[in-house]
Amino acid sequence: MPSMNQKKFVEQFKYALESNFTSPSGEPALLAPDHPKKWGQERARIQLDGEAKEMTLSPDKRFVAVSIEKEIHVFDVAGEARAEVLKGHVGIVDDIKFAPGLFDSNGARYMLASGSGGYGDEQMVILWELDENGKLISRESEKTLDVDALTAKALQPLISELADSHGWNPAGKAITTLEEDVRNALRNAIAIHEQEDKHCLAGELASFGSPAFGPDGKTLIYLTQNHSTQEETREAASLPCVNIWDVQSKSLRHQLRGHTDSIMWAATSPDNKLIASIAWDGTARIWDASSGECLHILGPFNGQLWSGAFSPDSTHLAISQGSPNTHLHVYNIHTGTSVSCFDEFERWARSISWSQDGSMLAGAGEGGTLYVWDPYTGVEKMRRSLALDDPMMSRFAGISGVQFVDGGRKLVFQIRDGTVEVYDFEKNVKQLFLREGEKCPRAGVVCSADSRMLVASGGDILRVWDLD
Repeated sequence: MPSMNQKKFVEQFKYALESNFTSPSGEPALLAPDHPKKWGQERARIQLDGEAKEMTLSPDKRFVAVSIEKEIHVFDVAGEARAEVLKGHVGIVDDIKFAPGLFDSNGARYMLASGSGGYGDEQMVILWELDENGKLISRESEKTLDVDALTAKALQPLISELADSHGWNPAGKAITTLEEDVRNALRNAIAIHEQEDKHCLAGELASFGSPAFGPDGKTLIYLTQNHSTQEETREAASLPCVNIWDVQSKSLRHQLRGHTDSIMWAATSPDNKLIASIAWDGTARIWDASSGECLHILGPFNGQLWSGAFSPDSTHLAISQGSPNTHLHVYNIHTGTSVSCFDEFERWARSISWSQDGSMLAGAGEGGTLYVWDPYTGVEKMRRSLALDDPMMSRFAGISGVQFVDGGRKLVFQIRDGTVEVYDFEKNVKQLFLREGEKCPRAGVVCSADSRMLVASGGDILRVWDLD
């Protein structure tokens, strides 16, 4: 029986379009000169020590931070050199975000937030302060610990005792298991020690494009107790909570309670006055960022909510509903009333972005189709969809990283195989970066706000492109 998985999709996918972007007069978008470009034609190529999971670009485009297993590697983009390795997480780092804007406080130039998933001690948010060279400011002058050497030194007397007095085989399974357990315990102890001089918060960063920091960089949003309640009921004090952390005073400003199931998306409004949170309980909540008061509860909708986007003037909120049917709602967040609903998506649409002039919403997700529509009428403006030979491939042809850049003049997004598109609305041309002839288990993309730099990851390589 025919089947499809992510590996097969990446190997078999060939880029072809069923529908393309068009000009207002209906002319299909043209490819920019010298496009498409393929992986291998990038301006710079940075080799990593492992597979990249998440990336973030500093606001001045000087540094890119990449999560690799339990570490964050910070690279100088121009010099293609690693500036720092940030250690302290016990679990796999699954989200990283640079704060917007540059800092000038006690030598700190950049602020970076990272989150590791899992439960218990593995679930952690760490705030890192980096200097102008991308170096960790609070780093202690300590020698690197050799885990293998320390393990051997610590266990040698015990192994000798077990072998000489009790007849244990020094090369046997029992001893090798003991050695591996001690090595793992020592690694965890080192990670905990490295957390002690950092700002560590028990919790997780919100997902699906949540920006983590407020636009002014003064607050951080993180979540606690965020596991689902669908299989168990919990007391109100144990329900998912939105936490607002004051970056300057290093203190908890507010705990926003009210959601009754996992919170998927949370963000601060562009004017820094409001906070929105979106959850599986079918509601979106609007909070006063200063007082922590809940101003509006939008919904409940008939199904789970996944992601959102503030309008640039902080007056409206786009909400993605994904189960049992996909709808993209727009609400006036000052009155709490519905403005429009876009219903063209057939599958999840978890990546959405609002143009800087407020005139367009773009959204995409599973199925390989991206829509652009009028936020206030719900009328479709254009769609771009993939032509797939095998219908089963549509489940894996997801689109992520949808982002308006360059003041809303361009739209950037990535197909799950790693291919990146950059569409220019004014010129009706498209830059296309194809992943052809290379295999990678995971891909990601970050683009600078001015659309001049694009960094794409594929496996253990970062590729840097200069955009027109």
